Amino acid sequence: MPSPRTNAPSTTTGSDALLYLLFGVLGAVMTFGSLAWLTGNLTNTFVGRGTWAPFSATVALLHPDVLWPTLSTSMLMVGARVVPGLFTVALVVTAAVLWMRWRAESKSGLACKADLAPLLDKEIVAKAKSLRPSLGGREGKRGPAR
Repeated sequence: MPSPRTNAPSTTTGSDALLYLLFGVLGAVMTFGSLAWLTGNLTNTFVGRGTWAPFSATVALLHPDVLWPTLSTSMLMVGARVVPGLFTVALVVTAAVLWMRWRAESKSGLACKADLAPLLDKEIVAKAKSLRPSLGGREGKRGPAR
């Protein structure tokens, strides 16, 4: 019988962080290659000869001059490097911020402020008075009733 799955981190220190880093880098490279192909084709359509190159993110990433030989060097730089680079950085930063917010919401096992609120003096006194209204005028160990 297989053991139940848990959300516990792995026992190897740092391996989870390295796995997340690997996935992040691979995702960023794939995004940059796809955006380089898309923006290179758009640049070629509006500025160059207008032929749409077949999808090849690797060639667009490493050798954009092979996909769009009629574009000038400056247009290749802007269309296949600068614009997709800016988009990729914006997407990576957005994904990192969202991931950090999601991770911050996860429970660490410790009580937070909202969990402790019912245990504060004011809430305890109010609960005691609601359970036994005759305690309203009495003084307790901590002084007069509030």
